[in-house]
Amino acid sequence: MKTIAYFIDPLLAAPVNSIENGFLESLLPLIQRLPDYRHVLLTSYSDISWEETAPDRPELVKLIARSSFFTKRTTRLKKSLNVWLAAEQPALLVSFDKKMVGGGSGKCLLISSAADLLTDKKGRPLKKPTAKLPGWATADLIVLPYNSEKDALLQLLPHLKDTIRVQFPALQPQCPTISWSEQETLKIRHSGGRDYFLYAGPLHAEKEMVDLLKAYSLLKKWLMTGMPLLLAGPSTESTSNLQELLKTYKYRSDVTVLPDIETSELQTLLAGTYLLSYPFRTGLPTWPLEWALSSGTPLLTTQDSDAQEICAAGASYAKSGDIDAWAHQMMVLYKDEHLRSKLIEKEQERSQELNQSKTLDQYAELLRLLSA
Repeated sequence: MKTIAYFIDPLLAAPVNSIENGFLESLLPLIQRLPDYRHVLLTSYSDISWEETAPDRPELVKLIARSSFFTKRTTRLKKSLNVWLAAEQPALLVSFDKKMVGGGSGKCLLISSAADLLTDKKGRPLKKPTAKLPGWATADLIVLPYNSEKDALLQLLPHLKDTIRVQFPALQPQCPTISWSEQETLKIRHSGGRDYFLYAGPLHAEKEMVDLLKAYSLLKKWLMTGMPLLLAGPSTESTSNLQELLKTYKYRSDVTVLPDIETSELQTLLAGTYLLSYPFRTGLPTWPLEWALSSGTPLLTTQDSDAQEICAAGASYAKSGDIDAWAHQMMVLYKDEHLRSKLIEKEQERSQELNQSKTLDQYAELLRLLSA
C-alpha cells in the first residue's frame, strides 16, 4: 500500500477560518476519498493527539527536533523529516511549509502562497529574478490559490512555469439557508425587526471599513432608508478603534457591532441579510465570499482580481476606495428586486462550480496522479 505523508505544522498554528485552518478541517474528508492509501500526518507539536481511535483516522507521527546550541530548530526539524522520509519512503509528501520540502525518493507537493514563497530567509520580499533556485522550488508541484499569485511568482522565477498549478481552496462548509420565520426572528433580535445590511469579516478600523461606513452614509442620504448596518465577525487589534470611531459617526444609532459571535450565529446572520457588503483585499479572509455564494446571499465586494476569480458572476463589484460607486451598487441592489434575483441565481451557479466537495475531489485526484 502506498503512503501519503502530510506535514501539518502550519495548519495547526493557523487562526480559525483561515485558508490553512480550512485545510486542517478538511484533511479527514480528503483522506476518506483515498481509502486505498496509508496516510500519515507529520508534526513537531508534542501535545497533539487524536481524541478517539477510528479505522479512517490517519497515523500521527511526531517529528523530534533534538536540542542543539549550534543548529537552528528549522534545520533540526528538516533533518528529522528527512530521516523519516528515508526510512518510510512515502510515495508523496504534502507540505504546507516551504522549509519542509523533503528530500526523499518520493514526490513532493507544496501548497503555499506567493506572499510566503516570495520572501528570502530573513523574511524580506524578493524583488529581482534569480537564477538560483530556492530550496522549496525542488517540489514536484506547487499549488497556489490565485492566478495573480502564479503571475507574481513567474515574474521572478519563470523556469517554474510547468511546476505551478492554480487551485483555489474553497474549503468552507456549506453555509445554511434559513426559513422566513427564522429570518423574522433574527431581525427582531438584531435589527429591530427590519431588514439589514451586513458586513461579515474581521472587525478592523482600516481604510476599507471607513470607506464602507462612508458609503452607508451616502446611501442613507440618497434613500432616507432606516435599514441598519450590522458589523459582525472576529475581533482584531483595531476593533476598539472601530468602536471609538463609531461614537462620532452620524448614523451610529443605525450601526451595530457584533464582535466574536459564534460561527453558527454569524452564518445565520449572513443567510438572513438583505445584502452582504464585504470590501475584500489581499490578506483578508475569503470565507465571507464562500459563505455568500453557498447561501445565495446577495454579495457586493471589491473589484479585486482575486475576489473576481472566486466569485465570477456571483457578485456585484465596486472599485476599492470609490465610495460613490460602492453606495450606488448598494442602492441598486436595494431597489432592484430583479437584479437581486439574477445575482442570487448566478451565485448558486458559481457555488455549484466552487465548493468544498469539488475542491476535495480535485485535490484527491491530484494526490492520486502525483503518487502514481
